[in-house]
This record gives sequence, structure tokens and C-alpha cells, in this order.
Amino acid sequence: MSVPPDEPARLEREISLHQQHLAATVDELAARVAPKALAQQGVESAKGKAKELVLDEDGALRVERIAAVGGAVVAAVGLLAGLAVKRRG
Repeated sequence: MSVPPDEPARLEREISLHQQHLAATVDELAARVAPKALAQQGVESAKGKAKELVLDEDGALRVERIAAVGGAVVAAVGLLAGLAVKRRG
């Protein structure tokens, strides 16, 4: 059984192309799991979720949610202030 003269060269080209493809894939995966990239993805995700909480589909503020959060913050500050005064007295 004889091997065509161009067969080894063709195989070497295919192997080289596969190696380049694998190297590019590994580089892409490494970039995706880099701590800086993961942190940026987390920040973008948090921003998106925060916008969803305070904006409706039209981009208008959800006043009732903002008021509820503001009320909760005021209540928490009041509770902490009350506990601090009770502790001193």
C-alpha cells in the first residue's frame, strides 16, 4: 500500500490547523476565567439586577420600591440608634 506523495504534508497542515484552533480555544477559556474578567462579569450582573429592581420596562423609576428600601434603611438606622442609646443609658 503506497502513500500519496502529498499525504504527509496534508496531514501536517491539518494537525497544525487543529493545534492553532486548540490554542485559540485555550486562550479564550483562560480569558473567561481570569479573576479580572470574572469580577467584571459580576459587576455587570449586579448593575443589571439593580437596574431591574429600580426601573420598570419603560425605564421609569419604580417609586414604590425605592420608597420601601428607603423606609427599611430609616427603620434600620432608627433601630441601631435606639440600641446605642439604650446601651449608654
